[in-house]
Amino acid sequence: MAPQIDEDTQAFIQATVQTLVERFPTSSPRPKQELQLYVGSMDKDRAITTIVSFIRGDHIERWRRVFCKKHHLPGGKWTFKSLDDFWTEVDKTYVDPNVVKTAQVNLEQCLMGSRPAADFFQEFEELADLAGYLTADKHLIDLVERHSKPSITNTIYASGEEPTSYEDWKTRITNIDTFWRKGQIVRGHVPSLLASPSSSRPAPSAPSPSVRNPAPVASTTTAPPVPTRHDGTGIVYGGHGQPMDLDRTCWKCSSKRSEAGSCRSLWHYPNRSPEQQCVRRAWEELEAREELVESMRRWAAEDPEDFAAQGFELGSV
Repeated sequence: MAPQIDEDTQAFIQATVQTLVERFPTSSPRPKQELQLYVGSMDKDRAITTIVSFIRGDHIERWRRVFCKKHHLPGGKWTFKSLDDFWTEVDKTYVDPNVVKTAQVNLEQCLMGSRPAADFFQEFEELADLAGYLTADKHLIDLVERHSKPSITNTIYASGEEPTSYEDWKTRITNIDTFWRKGQIVRGHVPSLLASPSSSRPAPSAPSPSVRNPAPVASTTTAPPVPTRHDGTGIVYGGHGQPMDLDRTCWKCSSKRSEAGSCRSLWHYPNRSPEQQCVRRAWEELEAREELVESMRRWAAEDPEDFAAQGFELGSV
């Protein structure tokens, strides 16, 4: 009679088995091997009951009902003579018949990349075992050479000592990868010790703020007001930078030029037709230029110092 297990141990075993069987069924033998280890101390009927009770997956309930109806006996017994017979029956349903071919295809695509060598060889050897390869097979050694990191393979060839067996390749690749990762850690935490000579040169210092040219400061003093003058046409001529009043006043009706005015003269813009505006614009522009030149001449004659201070020459007008 099998020894009794306390409740805590039994709950732990059931929880562990449930975690494992949630990944069952699968074409990989790992869950099956782990389940065999956990139920190895149980008697045959109890082990089969535990495994069948906790199997999870798509369409499992229908399979479980059919399986129990066919193999389960009253009193918690099963028709199987041993656990091996039970696993043989389960394998007929859930083991991939093409597991070898699938493993061979996956092995051809198993590359080391940037992951650690230990992780690479763990997956590589599991696939090699499923594919039916032995470590002495030349094809397996060739796969290790081609699928490991190119920088590691180049380092091995550069040493002049080429490995001759799978274990030699595995040892050399693992050692080089381990030392490289150690160097990455050292360089990451102590960058100043491994800095290149060019990086040890002092960086050119920025000029001191005290020697920089000071930014120009706007003058806070206000210029004296420029006298303006009103002539008979109403034009206001200011000094440098002062606007000019271009909307003059009509001497007939005292209205602005932009207004129609009571005199209805064509001198007012609104009283002109499009054709008249084109004709009058030409000579008005000439008239405006002549008026500007005349005003400049009066300015130079009346205040030659101010005229010259604005950058004009006395003989230019």
